[in-house]
Parts: sequence; structure tokens; C-alpha cells
Amino acid sequence: MDPVKILKRSWYILWSYRALWVFGLILALAAGGAASGNGSNNSYQYQQNRPETPHVNLTPQDMQQAYQEFRAELNRRFEQGIPEIDITGRELTTFLWIVGGFVLMMMLVGIVMTVARYVSETSVIRMVDEYEASGTKMTVRQGFRIGWSKTAWRLFLIDLIVNLPAIILVLVLLFAGIGLFFSVVNGTADFAVFGMVSGIVIVFLAIFTVVVLTIVLHLLRNFFWRISALEDVGVRESLRRGFSFVLENWKNVGLMWLVMIGLGIVWAFASIILVIVTIPVVVVTAVIAALISALPYLVFAGIFSAFLGGWLPWAAGALFIAPLFFTIAFSPWLLLGSWQMVYTSTVWTLTYRELKVLPAASVATEVPAAS
Repeated sequence: MDPVKILKRSWYILWSYRALWVFGLILALAAGGAASGNGSNNSYQYQQNRPETPHVNLTPQDMQQAYQEFRAELNRRFEQGIPEIDITGRELTTFLWIVGGFVLMMMLVGIVMTVARYVSETSVIRMVDEYEASGTKMTVRQGFRIGWSKTAWRLFLIDLIVNLPAIILVLVLLFAGIGLFFSVVNGTADFAVFGMVSGIVIVFLAIFTVVVLTIVLHLLRNFFWRISALEDVGVRESLRRGFSFVLENWKNVGLMWLVMIGLGIVWAFASIILVIVTIPVVVVTAVIAALISALPYLVFAGIFSAFLGGWLPWAAGALFIAPLFFTIAFSPWLLLGSWQMVYTSTVWTLTYRELKVLPAASVATEVPAAS
């Protein structure tokens, strides 16, 4: 297998097959766009420069008392509101209900985007495979038609299985934290200390194991998905054949995996430069986003003003209009993310196609030699 040839071919497909960009944008939106931030470094600097404070030993009784005081303060706020900023108890309750409605709306949007993500994953894999097989470029409409299938559901199930160790770890840590919290609140100090000490060791080992397992499973997922999408087989068969496929070609798979890690590092540095260079473009799109969002924002604020007073209707309106504004404002960076996702998917599709024909190619070269 020639990784350089695959990378060059994937680059050509990315720029010549524009219909793939639409599905790449959906994938970038579903993934939440580009990650940002040097927050951890800034926090570290703050901690380093901050004057030292005296060490305080918190006992379970102190935590229990703090929890009771928090509950009392919360109940008082719901009854009296926040007089410091002219918010009554009724307005505070109403605003929190509006926030809950926003969270529910975003959960529904998340479900829709999840469906769109796996439809798009299926479309990109099949469109690239068809282009390599016959040279035919599909339209966006045709791409949605081949993506909207049982395979998209299978890709979701495969992804769920791949992420299962991380999901289980999060749930275990969540329940362990809740149990430890209630043990402290109820005053069982000895058990709390024992659970805290033993929990740190168990959590460290569990996190290390899950991280390693997740890295391996995410590598295998590239082949699970393509076997399911291109061979049209079920989840169990995709997992079985995917494991066998990777074991048979572990050297080439490992080589391509290292190449993609190197490309990921290069992309991380390049994306920083691209983000800086495209800041003027983002400023323009932010102005466009503000103009587009202005009317819906006023409509939302007007509706909420019937239930809220002061500045709260404007805050609630901003909450509901924020997803639209940020999607349009940061669309150039979403486009960069979409190119990266389409390119990565194309590389793994071409890798799968290349590895499939390797055994046949090796047999074809051995036959003349034997004769």
C-alpha cells in the first residue's frame, strides 16, 4: 500500500467533488465545530500568580452544613428573587422555565443533527467509493438518497459500541460521585474517607484502560463503518469482518494510522494559522449573522416580555437566537472543519479499497512467477 498515493488522491477528490462539502458541513455542525481555547494554560498562570491562601481542612460535617445552607439559600431565592438586580421570585422561576425549554429544544436539535451526521457519514463513504469505482460524481440529492438507509442506523450502533467503554466509565464515575456525596451529607465520614482514597486509585486505572481501549476501537471503527456501508452487512458481521480485516492487514493499517496521527498534528498547527488568517472573514460573517438574527431576536424578546420584565426578555431572546448567530458567524471555521472531516473520511475509504485488492494483486503477481 502506498500511503502517499492515497493522500494525494484524497486531496484531489476533496477539491474536485464539491457535493461532498455539503455533507462535510453537516458533519462539522454535528461535531460542534472547531474546539477552541487556551483556558487551561491561562488558569495555570492565574493559579501561579495568585497569592497563596491558608489551607482549609473540610470535614464531612462542614460539607453537610454547606449543603443545607445552599438549599436554604436556593429556596429563599425562589421566594424572594434577586433584589440586587431587580428580579422577583416569579420572574426568576419563569426565566428558569424558559431556560429549561431552551435545553429541551437543543436536545431535539441534537437528535436531528445526530441523524443527519450518520446519514452524512454513509453518504460520504458511498459517494467516494462510487466515484473511485465508476468515476461518477453524485449530486447532493443523490447523496442524501444513498445515505438515508439502514446503514446509517448501523453506523450509529457501531459508534455506540465503540464508545461504550467511555460511556460506562462516565456513568460509573457519576454514580460513584453521587454515592460519595450522599455519604458525606449523611455524615458517614469513615466510609467517605475510605471511598475517596480507594476511588482515586480505581479511577486512575479505569481512565487509563478506557483511553487505550477507546483509541484502538476508534481506529477499528473506520473499517467497521466501511464494511457496513460498502458491503451492506449488519452490525455483528461488520464487527467480525472488521476485526479480521485489520488483523490480516495490521502492518498497513498501523502505517496509515501513524500517517494520520502525523497529519492530525500538522492540521492542528495549520488550523491555528488558518483561524488567525480568516479572522477578517469571520468579522464580516458575524456582521451578516447579526443582521440576519436581528428580526428573530426582536420577535423572541417581544414574546418573552409578556412574562418577564427588565432585561430578562432580552437575555432569554439572546439565548434562543445564539445558535443561529454563532452558526452563521463562524461558518468559515465550520467550512475548514468540514474539509478536514471529508478528507479524513476519504483517506480511510481509499485505504479500505486499497487493502481489499492487495491480496488479489499479490496473487496476480505470484502466478506469472510460478509459471
